[in-house]
Amino acid sequence: MDGKQVYNKQEIFMPYPGRFGRGAEMGRGPYEKCGLLRDTCIPPLKKVKKVFEIPFPYADVEKDGKKTRELTADELLVEVKLWYVPFGKTDDDWNVLIFGEEKKIDLKTEWVWRK
Repeated sequence: MDGKQVYNKQEIFMPYPGRFGRGAEMGRGPYEKCGLLRDTCIPPLKKVKKVFEIPFPYADVEKDGKKTRELTADELLVEVKLWYVPFGKTDDDWNVLIFGEEKKIDLKTEWVWRK
């Protein structure tokens, strides 16, 4: 782990009403929509499992005349954050961090991290 970011993904869980079914942006508010196009929210009192496949960084090297892949790092620091963003702005004062955890994953000791 040399401080480089090797993976970054953001998932948005919310009722998704597009502006009259066109476009990804919200109109004025979900209370003025004619219907939901898709529902990607987290249901209350239900556990939701989301799987992310994070590739370890590697480099293609040549050994004994053969091309092989070697890992450039044996461990990664994984940081997971779950935010409640009521107004859709990431830099808002109303945002609440619901869950946050960091875990070091070492390929020498564990192959799969599951919780």
